[in-house]
Amino acid sequence: MAAHPPQAPRKLFREPAQTESVQCPACGAPITLRGFGAIEQVSCSHCGSELSPADSGALQILQQHQRQRQQSVLPLYARGTLDGIESEIIGIVWRQCEVDGVVYPWQEFLLFNPYKGYRWLVYQMTDGQWSLGGALAGAPKAQASGHKAVVFKKERFKHFQTSVAHVSYVEGEFPWQVRHGDHAIAHDYVAPPVGISIEEQTTEEGGADVNFTQMQYISAADVWKAFGAPGSPPRTSGVGNLQPNPWKKGAALLWATFAIMIVVWIGACWMYLQARDNQVVFEKNDLGLQPFSQEIEVGEKGETTTLELKFTARPLSNQWAYVDVMLVSQVSEEAIGFGATAEEWHGVSGGESWREGSNTETVTVGGVEGGKYLLQITPQAGAAAGKPAPTDLKLAVRIRRDVVLLRYMVLPLLFIIAFPIIGFMAGRVFEGRRWANSDYAPSS
Repeated sequence: MAAHPPQAPRKLFREPAQTESVQCPACGAPITLRGFGAIEQVSCSHCGSELSPADSGALQILQQHQRQRQQSVLPLYARGTLDGIESEIIGIVWRQCEVDGVVYPWQEFLLFNPYKGYRWLVYQMTDGQWSLGGALAGAPKAQASGHKAVVFKKERFKHFQTSVAHVSYVEGEFPWQVRHGDHAIAHDYVAPPVGISIEEQTTEEGGADVNFTQMQYISAADVWKAFGAPGSPPRTSGVGNLQPNPWKKGAALLWATFAIMIVVWIGACWMYLQARDNQVVFEKNDLGLQPFSQEIEVGEKGETTTLELKFTARPLSNQWAYVDVMLVSQVSEEAIGFGATAEEWHGVSGGESWREGSNTETVTVGGVEGGKYLLQITPQAGAAAGKPAPTDLKLAVRIRRDVVLLRYMVLPLLFIIAFPIIGFMAGRVFEGRRWANSDYAPSS
């Protein structure tokens, strides 16, 4: 059996020679029809006249204009592939709305694919943000309570803003009537990176035409790559109403990392606690106010350890007590000095009693080399001004080595907790910047 020759791939669009070329009856400029039989209106890109295709292929003038052509960010009849669909820009509409005396313009590009139909590519001229969408397959349901919102396919879209959109410029082909000066009330709802736009427009018969469009965020870089545009896309600024929140996008990974780090922290703390000796090297609970000295041994020679001094004085009543502790190495004769204070104060002020201070203080000293030391303790005591110093205090001093230092456990925990807190706050700031452009901004 003879093999069949390979067939050429089917072309997505007609060749230029197969498209229909006509002249604008208003200015004589050449016009190439690309949308075929579905087109109801053509706006001449040269003079702006609004034309209607006749059955014969000729163009009839609906309304004649003479205006200067505007340079859009993407040219008419450019082709690009977005979401795997190759489309051609067959129409361009410039629209704008005014809020608090400020005009916010944007450009809408009508994309056409003969097998997939029409889609819109929207460019916000104010902040350089882009979105891509098409007709909504159904109608959303308004939410009765809470923040104004609509629900579509179990997804909730919060109301972002309502504005009056005016058409300021038109060129190309459209499957509906669109004219310079047309206006519609646009209600935008968002659930980033997706949104729903509901537009209400009064018809010539006095009725209302309602259109539902579903939009999704698309980056400027992806648009530029899709259409092979030269150079770099216009810079973006601020946060777009459909721009994904990067902190929410990475929330799952962030919390998973947080959980792993907590488990590691618990294990490290357990190992740290098990490795501490927490050994008492000196303890005396009946010290008086006289100097005291004694030889003690702190750990093993050649190792470095941490000492904890706990000092207690009783009874204290509007009095204070202090011990100066000195450790003198019997090898190097170098001294390590530290001290602790216990105090207690009370009284009556404004008819209310008050009390402050503590009869116990704990002091920690690190980097102490192991070996034999001469311990010298020098106590002092005093009272409020005009009162005699106490003489009957009972002082207690305890010194432990290789103690647990809470900072070695608390500081890593604070560092671990900081990650989700920072992520949460950054996400909130991002959303605040988004909603600052809405009808619900603090200044609105």
